[in-house]
Amino acid sequence: MPTNLRSLFLSLLCVLLLVPAALAAGGVVETFSERAAGTYDPAAQVATKAALQNHLAGMRVAAKVGVPLHLRVTQEELAAVYRSDEAERRVRVGVVKEIGMPVDFADLTGHKLNAVGEPRFFGAVKAVGNGFVWTGEVLSAAAAGLRLSFTEVNLPTGVKLYLYNESGQAFGPYTGRGPRGNGEFWSPTVFGSKLIAQLHFERAMDPAALKATHFVVEEAAHLTGRFLLPGTLARTGTKPGLKAFCSFNASCVENVNCSSTSSAVNDARGGVAHILFRSGGSFFICSGGLLTDTDTSSQVPYFLTANHCISKGREASSMEAFWQFETPCNGSCFNPNGAVPSTVGASIRSTNRTSDYTLMELDQPPPAGSVFMGWSTAAVANSNGTNLFRISHPIGAPQAYSEHNVDTSTGTCSSWPRGAWIYSRDVFGATEGGSSGSPVVNASGQVVGQLSGACGTNVNNSCDPGSNATVDGALANYFSEVEQFLDPSGSPPPPGGCAPVGDPCSSAGDCCSNKCKGKAGSKTCR
Repeated sequence: MPTNLRSLFLSLLCVLLLVPAALAAGGVVETFSERAAGTYDPAAQVATKAALQNHLAGMRVAAKVGVPLHLRVTQEELAAVYRSDEAERRVRVGVVKEIGMPVDFADLTGHKLNAVGEPRFFGAVKAVGNGFVWTGEVLSAAAAGLRLSFTEVNLPTGVKLYLYNESGQAFGPYTGRGPRGNGEFWSPTVFGSKLIAQLHFERAMDPAALKATHFVVEEAAHLTGRFLLPGTLARTGTKPGLKAFCSFNASCVENVNCSSTSSAVNDARGGVAHILFRSGGSFFICSGGLLTDTDTSSQVPYFLTANHCISKGREASSMEAFWQFETPCNGSCFNPNGAVPSTVGASIRSTNRTSDYTLMELDQPPPAGSVFMGWSTAAVANSNGTNLFRISHPIGAPQAYSEHNVDTSTGTCSSWPRGAWIYSRDVFGATEGGSSGSPVVNASGQVVGQLSGACGTNVNNSCDPGSNATVDGALANYFSEVEQFLDPSGSPPPPGGCAPVGDPCSSAGDCCSNKCKGKAGSKTCR
């Protein structure tokens, strides 16, 4: 073959291997992974955040001038977090505190500010140029991290809100009606026990602009030491030849960087995320991953996790996904401050307790170089001996690796029938609480389901595959419910998607495959 034709052939082959394509073979639909453009640079991320944090700190109203907001987290609330069993499928790591603190500036009309600072009911202001800077501190003793929920956000042109700590983290600017465009959003996690909010009013202080500038600090999340990502964590590797990983993990849990991983999961390393979200009065952690679709002209950030992790719109909107969180072999479980990128917010596209899945669309694109994992509708639940592979974040640890074999002889749990769920035996590594929702892939690296949990006679022991089966919700079983999103050429999604379980509805058509039940005027998707 002439050299130029050979080069063209090889180029086309690479494109065919990398670009997802729908295949129809015996009713099976499948795609292959595709990668977002660019490469994530953790050093550049840290430098950018540190530069912004340094700039904000230089404009901060002196702390001694302002009035801080103290979170009052009781010992009973903390005890409830630490009492929760790490073997739970989703792991509780934090407490939600109601605040309801309005922040507005209409009263500054005609007021001459000084350049030192004046206290307000919350925070303080000082004159800067023709405008001002407002700074407010939120403090919560012994917190590993803090998040704030904002409502009624309205920041006119020239008004910017930032969030930062004193250790090199900074986020923003937030403008207009906030990142979701509806005046409500959860902030990213700021590590440590102090979060600093700062508003820059970079315009003339006319009455209309001052009156229009306002927001409410609605709630705050106090993340306990159970949320492990901010800190330096101990490792278990103390004996020669023992693979080192986090001290809180079971001995059979394997660091992905200490394992001879199958090539099937190489793409998953760039597509799986550690997720943090609010549910009820607490914050929890699980795992999940990006999925590609059959439309090669775009990369919609669809994200798969378990229904028992996230099933309601408010839970999805609070979700923070941490990407590429891993630790070197024989290294400590350490996250250099801010080096692990995160995205905040998502909307549910489809969810159901049957097969325990939730498909979301992220509010923000994942970091450069992220992998949108391919998937297959091939039914593997009854294919005995099929090899499966996984990356997850057990109890919030960095990426862990496990291998499983489908076992059709194992007993089933009554609420998880085989077919709708895939039963397998661990053959290398293991999963734990916090691994829930992690995608499981076949030998081609295609997602075939997501983790529900364990079924057996000794489920509190992650290292006993003889007594326990690992159970995943089967994509083949619920594909018809997500087909309109993952295979849009066959069935375009309705405007706005569908309402998830627990959300209000007026008819069954609002709830995708779920039912709309309840009294008139108060029906919900079930």
